[in-house]
Amino acid sequence: MDFLQPGQTLGPYRIINQVGQGGMATVYKAYQPSMDRNVAIKVLPRQLAESKEFAARFQQEARIIARLEHPHILPVFDFGESDGVTYFVMRYLEAGTLKTRMEAGPLSLREIDRLFTQLAEALEYAHSHGIIHRDLKPANALVDEQGNLFLTDFGIAKLLESASPRLTQTDAIMGTPAYISPEQARAQTVDKRSDIYSLGIILYEMVTGSVPFLADTPLAVILKHVSDPLPLPSMIKPDIPESVERVILKALAKEPGDRYATATEFLAAWKRALEEIDTLVRVPEMRTVSRPVASAPAVVPRINLDQPQRRPAPVANAASKPGRPTAWIIGCAAGACLLLSVAGVAIFASGSFFNQPTQTAQPTATQQILPTGTAAPTVIPASPVVDNILLKDDFSSEDWGTLTDSDNAIEYDGEALRMKIFKKNWFVWSTPNGETYENVHLEVTVTNNDGQSATAFGLMCDQQAVNSSYYYLAMTPAGEYVIILAADGKSDVFLNQWATSSSIKKKASSYRVGADCGNGRLTLYVDGHQIFTVTDQTYSSGGVGVFAWSGENVDTADVTFDDFLITSLK
Repeated sequence: MDFLQPGQTLGPYRIINQVGQGGMATVYKAYQPSMDRNVAIKVLPRQLAESKEFAARFQQEARIIARLEHPHILPVFDFGESDGVTYFVMRYLEAGTLKTRMEAGPLSLREIDRLFTQLAEALEYAHSHGIIHRDLKPANALVDEQGNLFLTDFGIAKLLESASPRLTQTDAIMGTPAYISPEQARAQTVDKRSDIYSLGIILYEMVTGSVPFLADTPLAVILKHVSDPLPLPSMIKPDIPESVERVILKALAKEPGDRYATATEFLAAWKRALEEIDTLVRVPEMRTVSRPVASAPAVVPRINLDQPQRRPAPVANAASKPGRPTAWIIGCAAGACLLLSVAGVAIFASGSFFNQPTQTAQPTATQQILPTGTAAPTVIPASPVVDNILLKDDFSSEDWGTLTDSDNAIEYDGEALRMKIFKKNWFVWSTPNGETYENVHLEVTVTNNDGQSATAFGLMCDQQAVNSSYYYLAMTPAGEYVIILAADGKSDVFLNQWATSSSIKKKASSYRVGADCGNGRLTLYVDGHQIFTVTDQTYSSGGVGVFAWSGENVDTADVTFDDFLITSLK
């Protein structure tokens, strides 16, 4: 393909520089003096202009493409032929592509939804005008700085096919084998369902971070589309919601008749899948949460995903209760804390001696796993393997830490551990022993005695030698959940934002709360449902325990824990 030089003219346009090149065309940035604007010019292979059949077909197809007017289709301003060069003139955007956006890092579910919606709507509009794209891929979707997507290159594959079957097979098909439909790979007649397949590959890649078929040669990739079973998205990313996976599998059926008939149908199925997930959650923003001073405790209302997050009560050093040398208990308000030693029992009160925390370093940036509503694995087998159970405690032996003062009462209540809190935004925890655990699954049955939806409770793990450093996985009877990293003397870090799951029954009489802590992952379970997973490697082992946390606007909380279990993760 001959290349145009900067300063050279093509019809009324002056070439500035080359900005892209593919198997089917070369793209230049050019200046249009009559409109005083920059444009993008897509130049087709020079040899095509030698074909009279192509010249006639080009005029016909170009007019159809130029009539496409949609917010997410890059508009074609002009087309023509000059000195043996055939070209399209389009809007020039200072933008990247969907391909470069995905290469920059994982997409949040909200971003996937926005981009996929724009892409599907643009495709449906083109299909409604009788235009099949035939070369749908992330490189053909521009994304501007505001996150708006513009689909481009409509009809070019068809133009090349009409002019030269050999050129289409070697350049168009072989150039983008990762997104080709099985029928197009077989050189069969295609319709809009071929584009649906390519759109499904793009969604697969946005969700998992990878295309389904990889091989050493383009031909080998094409053959995989024709004959190999589709690798399940959950094989690449295990925590993909089942509802999302079902949508992708249907779009990528080998037979066109088994796919969605239209892009609108595909998009509607995707939206229903998102509704099943219940809440769209971003990739963790790793926000830090500052602890306010004691004289002005934070009172932050419950939030949605786009508002500031709930502020947790801070924690300080733990200490033992007399007669329980291996048990630990801590309580601290949403302000600074001072350790007072009274008769061997450690209590914590507001005061100026507490070192004010500095901003914590964020955990290693990790990809957020999408929340799911699928059932969690059974954690107490019918015939448990004894070696897999590290601790099974029905609270009958009274080994856990206890403490009662004016702010809280943590005591045994029959064969259960009961935590009562008598002030707002107060956080207390207790542990069963001084053991260090690594790669474990935890469970406990929690009864919310106060009936308050704002009361939070849950499990803590990987508690360090400095006892105020650990992970805690929290839920509320309102169906909310969050996973947080606490570090001694530093601001707590939300590993996800407060969100709501329909898998958590609201205001249930009791909950079976579970947590996986290990292998760089933290997973929250409620009543056998996997609620949420994040990845973080700040801590890899440590102590375990349970906690209760009163609401910001509630003076009391009352929670009971029973049937605590620790098993090892495989």
